Amino acid sequence: MASYNFIMKVIIDVIEDIRAAINNDEAFTLEAMSLEEKENGEYFPLWQSGISHIKLDEEKRKLFLFPGKAEGIGIGEFVNSLNALSNEAMMFEVLVSYLKEDKRVDTSLIGFGESLEDKKYLLFISDQT
Repeated sequence: MASYNFIMKVIIDVIEDIRAAINNDEAFTLEAMSLEEKENGEYFPLWQSGISHIKLDEEKRKLFLFPGKAEGIGIGEFVNSLNALSNEAMMFEVLVSYLKEDKRVDTSLIGFGESLEDKKYLLFISDQT
């Protein structure tokens, strides 16, 4: 698993990590995992969900990823849609958007990882909202 640093993750970061971590393996699906940081500095998973759809907001310069189904979209579909973007869009921030207590939460990524056994590419977010 990747280490967690809190530098803003942009689209090109995700593309490069997918290429390095799983070599764009189309057998993988895309999922978000929410992590909670304990007082000792360790992270523990709270929930995990497949990414059901994505939305590029050019005005806000952000790519929103929406969880919503048990199995996420395929890596092939995801990477192909990102590769079609302009060079400028490659620098848009990537956020996971979900509902918490009936309010939309847009959360920055804190890291990436993969589950080779489950064929899942994971986008880690913090539940510190």
